Amino acid sequence: MTDPVSIIALCLALITAGVLILLFKKRIIDEKAIEGVGQVLDGIPISEGPFVMIREYAKIAVHAVEQLVKNGKIDRDDETRKNEAMAMVETAAKVDGLTFGEAEKETASICIEAEVQDLPRNQLKPPDGE
Repeated sequence: MTDPVSIIALCLALITAGVLILLFKKRIIDEKAIEGVGQVLDGIPISEGPFVMIREYAKIAVHAVEQLVKNGKIDRDDETRKNEAMAMVETAAKVDGLTFGEAEKETASICIEAEVQDLPRNQLKPPDGE
């Protein structure tokens, strides 16, 4: 992934994901818009590479951190949970021999945020009557 097109594509994807997360947190877009983007992204055949690995590490880390919070092993505050998940992602990447520089940290951060938004506790309940 050293060619300029791949680097530009990754940067654009990170920026887009960051903007979507920000818009969702500000309640400018709803979960249906996020789901639509997710469906489009799920249709893109990406089967290998650092991004896919980091995304999988983030998914596992978020669920592990949630379990550690439930067990009382780590604090509930958002910063502690995010730092713990990031440390898990970084450790997993290093074990698999991935370089974990600034771009990978930004990717991991965005993937962690996306996984947190996908947790059942963060899903919006439909209004009554739907």
